[in-house]
Amino acid sequence: MTFRIGIIGDLHTHWDDVDVRQFNRSHYDLLLFTGDLGGGTTGSSLRMAQALSRLEKNALVMPGNNDTGDIAELAAELSHRAGMKRLAAMRGGAVPQHGSVRLCGYSAHPIGGDGHAVTLIAARPHSMGGPALSFPEHMRAAYGIDSVASSLRRLQTLVDAAPSRELVFLAHNGPIGLGHAPDDMWGCDFMPDGGDWGDHDLAGAIDYARARGKLVLAVIAGHMHLRTRCDRERPWLAERNGTAYVNAARVPRIRASGDDVERHHVAMTLTRDGITLDEVFVPQSGPAPGAG
Repeated sequence: MTFRIGIIGDLHTHWDDVDVRQFNRSHYDLLLFTGDLGGGTTGSSLRMAQALSRLEKNALVMPGNNDTGDIAELAAELSHRAGMKRLAAMRGGAVPQHGSVRLCGYSAHPIGGDGHAVTLIAARPHSMGGPALSFPEHMRAAYGIDSVASSLRRLQTLVDAAPSRELVFLAHNGPIGLGHAPDDMWGCDFMPDGGDWGDHDLAGAIDYARARGKLVLAVIAGHMHLRTRCDRERPWLAERNGTAYVNAARVPRIRASGDDVERHHVAMTLTRDGITLDEVFVPQSGPAPGAG
């Protein structure tokens, strides 16, 4: 059994039809987006949702802290476009595409195949990191979450309900516990003394899952850009207690070098023997990502 996942870090508007074509031709079974679709301006996340809706792959989108203002319109746009694609295919006598692009958060999703069950748990959306609950009024209205403690309880419920022993967590911001230095995986690079800016509820959910006998294969997030404000490089991958931690937020993810343009994502391959992870830079005119 081989299940291929493409992990696309914080977009910040760096996504276009070239990406759509490349990923539509890819061998990935699932695409994961870590959030911050837009650039923080009104409507930019919605424009990115319109572009993402042209994907023909199954995709889960974790909303970031930049995506709160347009979140209702963003969800409606993805649902509307998916329905229109299915309707157009049926009217043309074609078999409808099975790919769907969905927002996620406080939700569980079966992944894997051929009898190898893995549950992906989508953690707290819109996190800005640190010890406090980000956007408390929005979180209360949208999710019924009024504190970091209630967020942890919701995640623990998802862990208890997961039908599989093996889990993968998807979040916008990563968990606390990966270091206090400004260039640690989710270290604070906007304060002189640094500090661990990871999410307490996510770390608590991971610990809770392990205590319940679950195997946490990977924790996937973004938010804290890999190139820090001090112009240093964070690690994009770390391993702790048998769990792979991935920070996919290479910003900007589309970069030019001379006449060449490369597009970044992380490739994750899931088999019965475990997972492999690779950082990938796809040339603009190169092969489809995840090929082979």
